[in-house]
Amino acid sequence: MRFIFLIYLIFGLTPHIHGGVIQETLDILQTINHVTKAILKAVNTIESIPVAEITAGSLIYSRQNQLLDKMAEVSARIVELEKQQERNTDLTIQMLRNMWDKTELLLQIDRLNVVTTLINLRYNQLGDYERHRDALEPITLLKFTQWNVDPSPNSLLTQVEQLHGSLYGCEPYAGADKLDYSQTLIWRLTQRFQDSPEQMCLAKQSAQQFAYKLFSKAAVTELKAYFMMEFSWMVQRKMGRGNFTQELLLMRTNHQKRLDAAVEILQDVMNKSDRIYWRCDPEKNKHVEGETYDRVTRLLQGFVENEINLHSDQSCWNTCDDYHDTRSNGCYQPEQELCGQQPSCNGRLYNCGLIDSDMTICPAQENGTRRYEYIHYDDGTTLGGKSAGCKSKEKKADSWTRWLVMRCHYCFCLCDEPGPLSDRYFNLRASMSDFMRNRIVTGVRFVKSQRVFHLQLQQGQLLSYGAINSSTLEWLPLDDYNVSDADIRNDYDYHTLSADSRSLDLDEIVSNATDQVVTGVRFRIFKKHLNLEVRFTPFNFSTGLLVEPQTKSFWLGNHNTDLDGARQKLILKESDLPTASEMPSLPLSQTNQYMEFVSSSREKDVAQNTLPFIDIQEVVPHPAVPLSGLGIYHKGRSGYGGFFAPKVVTYDFAKHLTEPRK
Repeated sequence: MRFIFLIYLIFGLTPHIHGGVIQETLDILQTINHVTKAILKAVNTIESIPVAEITAGSLIYSRQNQLLDKMAEVSARIVELEKQQERNTDLTIQMLRNMWDKTELLLQIDRLNVVTTLINLRYNQLGDYERHRDALEPITLLKFTQWNVDPSPNSLLTQVEQLHGSLYGCEPYAGADKLDYSQTLIWRLTQRFQDSPEQMCLAKQSAQQFAYKLFSKAAVTELKAYFMMEFSWMVQRKMGRGNFTQELLLMRTNHQKRLDAAVEILQDVMNKSDRIYWRCDPEKNKHVEGETYDRVTRLLQGFVENEINLHSDQSCWNTCDDYHDTRSNGCYQPEQELCGQQPSCNGRLYNCGLIDSDMTICPAQENGTRRYEYIHYDDGTTLGGKSAGCKSKEKKADSWTRWLVMRCHYCFCLCDEPGPLSDRYFNLRASMSDFMRNRIVTGVRFVKSQRVFHLQLQQGQLLSYGAINSSTLEWLPLDDYNVSDADIRNDYDYHTLSADSRSLDLDEIVSNATDQVVTGVRFRIFKKHLNLEVRFTPFNFSTGLLVEPQTKSFWLGNHNTDLDGARQKLILKESDLPTASEMPSLPLSQTNQYMEFVSSSREKDVAQNTLPFIDIQEVVPHPAVPLSGLGIYHKGRSGYGGFFAPKVVTYDFAKHLTEPRK
């Protein structure tokens, strides 16, 4: 019975996996470290057990079942750990294989798959033995364990070495001072992942998280093999085949060296990997307004007005190009002019110009934000999509002559008209996690509510070692309001976009400290720009507790401006709607840049939309992790207006991989 106690001593200290809420990679390291330490502590006990105590005969069946009981207990914990990974690693290798077919990497990926499959098959076979223990002959289990530890090309030990070599590319104990991560498969796969947005969006994680998953998948597989080898030596010892003290010690030493080498390479890979996660566009033709994107509306919208209504004295002595900033001064001839047949622009008119004197206009249908579907000029120029046909009644608008000498042309202008059809408001109130209950930010998304755009946060409970309690994940309620309410103030509660204040700063706000996580976000107005600020709070990594969040938290932003030359302006010119692009959007901006909301292409869309659109998809890495930063960026394709969207920066776990853990 001393040996049964020893089995429990070795495997009973494996830490419990908290129902899928603990970050997988750190769990694997903790599990391996605990098991290994317990095993090494037990070496002296193993050596002290006389071989003579181990008997065969009538006790073999009993001892075999006792061993299988303990095997089942440990195996269940490994299975539980593996289940944590399934949601996030099912697609990992297959995804890479599909993306890089017919490449040199494919052979390495397939080799890794083969070895992993062989180890898993053998592990499943041991599970079959446990389930059918009552009908199992002792010799069957003995042969199986001999096969596991036999020093042959097909042994379990050889397969473990091949698994390690496939992913990490070198012998873990070859005597090199420093392992070269840049030649390893784990780095090459992570680098390809980082360079392929489709893979990032499919996996819903940053490149650093992806490196975690590759390591995790291999670590769980090796943990299975290590457990089977440990179990195999003990079965043979229990059945009187020898003491195997030196064999056990050698196996454990090599296992620890492989683990140390893998962690060393993983740390280098993670240090070089991107921690940014952003959302790709949905599949082609899957853009849905209100579900995947939303829009600012009627800000600088194309509008046709006769010159006589643009001049305060209702004259036509100027040209359309002379009107850079004006208003419509009524309707000179309501019965005869276009102004009597269309809703007026009750705002300012900018950048007017003449295209041609006479035109045919297709008005947009009512109950929308568009004014026109298309405009066809007599010189053959067409603005907008005439090919779709006009669902309303076309209207004719011809320039005319007054007093025989004064020609009154129709001008094409941009109308800036606040009002019930213009959604142009951005929330300025801070949104913060429930930090007093140890909640931190785990995700973000844009939401338009009551015509106001908000940055909504997802929060979750922070646990020890950077874990997030998945059962606590929730979206914080919006601090909702109506801009027309009496106690709601412009540029205090919200900001109203206008022709002279419509810039959004594009930044990635990240804390350089290693012990801080995101607990809030807000917009502010800085030099007439919407400018992002992020709230950071210090925390204790080992306990997972926020440190004095009420007094030690702080707001961080990028205060650079275009006025001092530190911020570059990105310009959209004659851009089509982003939803019309045949190609998925890609990030086109960097920190220290900004972009203005502008009108869509006059030629393609009659300047009826405000660009960029707003991506409202949730940006939440899976699994949930602490965040070290948030950002706003612009994504799109050349010739299209693209989207403004949020992004997140996942917490850097690399520095904690080699820290001792209790």
